[in-house]
Amino acid sequence: MVFASALSEAAFLLSRVLFGLVVGYLALGNLLDLESSVGYARSKGAPLASVSVPAGSLGLIAGAASVVAGVYPAVGAAAVVVFLVPVTGIMHDFWTLEGQDRQNERIHFLKNVGLIGAALVFLALASASWPLAVGLGV
Repeated sequence: MVFASALSEAAFLLSRVLFGLVVGYLALGNLLDLESSVGYARSKGAPLASVSVPAGSLGLIAGAASVVAGVYPAVGAAAVVVFLVPVTGIMHDFWTLEGQDRQNERIHFLKNVGLIGAALVFLALASASWPLAVGLGV
């Protein structure tokens, strides 16, 4: 049994909610300021930015909601990883910058690496029975 106590069940739910809030907030921010987000993605050389930014942001929201609710969490967590891995390297290339820009991009790079790590943990646990979740999965 992965979750042997009510405390571990509550901690796991809290981790899902916090993860979902962060990922969802970041994605929603992209959608609410789509013009700036697309412009920034274009400046970094992201392919098809006018399509990939809104589509990716909607995918992140769906993936975050999936993990929070425990509805196909493997699919949701994998969607977050598949989006964040290339985006992290393309958009947050701190190693090519200097000064404050380098520091800002390093922070975003490391934030994304942490989110990728969390999503991989949820993916690894997706086959377990999740407490306090809808419980639909593949």
